[in-house]
Amino acid sequence: MLIKKNRIPVLHIITIGILPSFLKKIIYKLKGYRIADGVNLSIGCVVIGKDVEIGKQSSIGFFTIVRANKIKIGRFVKIGAMTAIDTELFSIDDDARINEQVYIGGMKTPESALIMGKRTIIMQASYINPTKPIIIGDDSGIGGHCLLFTHGSWNSALEGYPVKFAPITIGKKVWLPWRVFVMPGISIGDGAVIGADSLLTKDIPARSLAAGSPAKIIKENFPTPLNTEETQIITDDIFSDFIAYLKHHDFEVNQQTFDKGFDLTISNSSKKSFIRFCHSVDNNPQAIQDSILVLAKAHIPSATGFTMAISLGERERIGSSDVGEELVGFFSRYGVRFNRLD
Repeated sequence: MLIKKNRIPVLHIITIGILPSFLKKIIYKLKGYRIADGVNLSIGCVVIGKDVEIGKQSSIGFFTIVRANKIKIGRFVKIGAMTAIDTELFSIDDDARINEQVYIGGMKTPESALIMGKRTIIMQASYINPTKPIIIGDDSGIGGHCLLFTHGSWNSALEGYPVKFAPITIGKKVWLPWRVFVMPGISIGDGAVIGADSLLTKDIPARSLAAGSPAKIIKENFPTPLNTEETQIITDDIFSDFIAYLKHHDFEVNQQTFDKGFDLTISNSSKKSFIRFCHSVDNNPQAIQDSILVLAKAHIPSATGFTMAISLGERERIGSSDVGEELVGFFSRYGVRFNRLD
């Protein structure tokens, strides 16, 4: 063959991949990789590229291969163990995640690319074929065992059989649950939800619910918007579940309610934290280092006096704390994710 295809970079793995993270990062920085603080490169993982950037606090799992001419990994990204990524361009933005045993690769072209937005996820054992570009918008999720193909061919095009090479575009806040098959050239609009075990052969419009093999539109203008009272009921339920979750893990939680809000004091034998839920900032928290402000709708002001601030209505966050990160992770169980302002 004129062009050699090195499927598994064995030499790179046994010479660099087996090194501990700090030594691996030194070698990669000498090669010109731009690696920020707090990055963790697990044993056996390798990153191979000509133009490589890895943002702070990102991690790559055990025996994972990331290979592309241009690699851009944002901040707080997690790539799981035993995953293979092999394309021309790989870009994954802040707080995004690729789980274990995901395969991203296949036939390459100069256009081959996987571009993932902020807070996106590809779950375990999915197969992604970016022969042509695959673009996944912010806050979209690809469930486990999904198949995304940008090329389809087997029998001869010269005999009239169909052959197609075309990109896949997935909008923002799209959800593909487990075992969804997306054919080449498909575009999925913002906010669309696809049923499990579906086959997508046609474009899916924004804010629609589709399912089936092949998938058909079940409902448009999906979902029905909630009013203020319904939103508050769901918010209260999430906080109630969060309190029960903390108590299950041996934390004591004291709640004090006030007009349009409440305070939570969370403590155990070694730690004390404070959460205030309200509609606006009116006064500073107690003198507790780990303090979180949760605003119902308002934008986060420039100064709050809290260690961390979260706006539910605006989907924003700033700062970081132990209990705040726990709360953000808990809200993500309900599909509520937050854009970092810092």
